[in-house]
Amino acid sequence: MRTRLIILGATLLVVLAAGSAGATGFFTDDNDSIHLRSIEAIADDGITKGCNPPVNDMFCPKDVVTREQMATFLVRALDLPAAVGSFVDTAGSVHEADIGALAAAGITKGCNPPVNDMFCPRDVVTREQMATFLVRAMDLTAGVASFVDPAGSVHEADLGELAAAGITKGCNPPVND
Repeated sequence: MRTRLIILGATLLVVLAAGSAGATGFFTDDNDSIHLRSIEAIADDGITKGCNPPVNDMFCPKDVVTREQMATFLVRALDLPAAVGSFVDTAGSVHEADIGALAAAGITKGCNPPVNDMFCPRDVVTREQMATFLVRAMDLTAGVASFVDPAGSVHEADLGELAAAGITKGCNPPVND
């Protein structure tokens, strides 16, 4: 489970900043991605099914990930049971039960503190938000940030924990600060 989460976490963080290389597999549009192995791994595990239903022969590696899509990735990775949603802005979303499952598991609290009655399902999930989702999903202890850019962010400690756990190295190689 932890290995599956680490692969998912690394892949989701990487999907937010996709790249390119070569091969073949589940999808027709990811063969030039440097993240091909990670994309294929999460497809093989059933975490992603594609981006063009019902055919689902594409992954759309250059697309951004929405918060509702991320919820479904995490629910599949963690095998969480569907749950009734408690957010006012998720009704009618195909991801509503998965968003509810994340809330029931304590992985999400919402997007409009302190009320937190909204999930903002169609917003893009940022790298720092993903860090917090992953820290909660893996039940990691918040750490000390090793990056210069998240100073003052509510996600700063979670970014530090992901770095300490070796899940992220940063976004500006080779410095990665």
